[in-house]
Amino acid sequence: MRFGGRTFSNGDLPSAVLSELSPRGVHGTSGRSRAYLRKDAARSWNRAIRQVRSETGLDLTVRGWNRSRAEQELFFFQRYRRGASSPFRDYRFYRGVKYGRVSGAAAAVPGFSNHGWGLAVDVNDFGGVGEFGNARRVKAYPILKTYGWTETEGRRVSEPWHLVYDPAADRAKGGGKPRAKKAPRRKPARPPTIKRRSRQRAWVALWREFLTAEKGSDPGTGTAFDGTLHDATTQWQKRHGLEPDGVVGPKTWYTATSGVRTGSRGSAVQIAQRIGGLRGSAVDGVAGSVFASRWKQIQRWLGVEADAVIGPKTVAALIAKG
Repeated sequence: MRFGGRTFSNGDLPSAVLSELSPRGVHGTSGRSRAYLRKDAARSWNRAIRQVRSETGLDLTVRGWNRSRAEQELFFFQRYRRGASSPFRDYRFYRGVKYGRVSGAAAAVPGFSNHGWGLAVDVNDFGGVGEFGNARRVKAYPILKTYGWTETEGRRVSEPWHLVYDPAADRAKGGGKPRAKKAPRRKPARPPTIKRRSRQRAWVALWREFLTAEKGSDPGTGTAFDGTLHDATTQWQKRHGLEPDGVVGPKTWYTATSGVRTGSRGSAVQIAQRIGGLRGSAVDGVAGSVFASRWKQIQRWLGVEADAVIGPKTVAALIAKG
């Protein structure tokens, strides 16, 4: 394996690529040992346990860390005997010789352990064999996971205490808590300006449909922006404090969406859906989940509360942005 510009073998990591785990000198079954991992794994572990302590009150220590080849052999031979019959049906070959496990949990063949790469820890008080529901583990592991500590190997051998660092899975590289993904933002689609003799027939039809549903409006019928629609527009603009010029620009369109929220129906929703960038059959006049998602993104872009409710603050922000 290569790390830090150097190549090394399992169980033979040079001290230059190792760093100590915090807190210093409180690890192992004795609670008085110093523990070391490869530098990137040690940095990740030390950041992770600080967050675990902050959020859960738990202080984590380990009883397994980087192991030299000699340490791996000692650990292996404590559990495996040459030519022995294993009550666990666990047999391993080392240097061409068959060994059977006679006690303890499973152990990697020397030279093949993740402990030998300085990437694995065995955590104290994380439950016994198969006890993945251990209360301390349930509290701490979700935090450790965000720092790249994986449980795949531990689950394979029913060891809830065994975790392996995967740099590719570390979402908190660079220090501090894992960076949360930024919520997506979306710039609203600017609606066109329509007025007398406008050729934007689809938008004209939508505006007439909207006014038809409004109390006190008589926009007439047809597909053209005629005098009747112009007069109905000026009356609607007066009632809503807009300049009564009969021109339906972005300010008028935005004001027309006021009050639309998830669950709303009608032509005002269709206007909001188009401003949200929807087209075709997606503009159905029903403010469902897609509407909510789009408008929350727009509201984040506008800098207002992302609640998918087009209230006065959202309308004012839309108008201010133009």
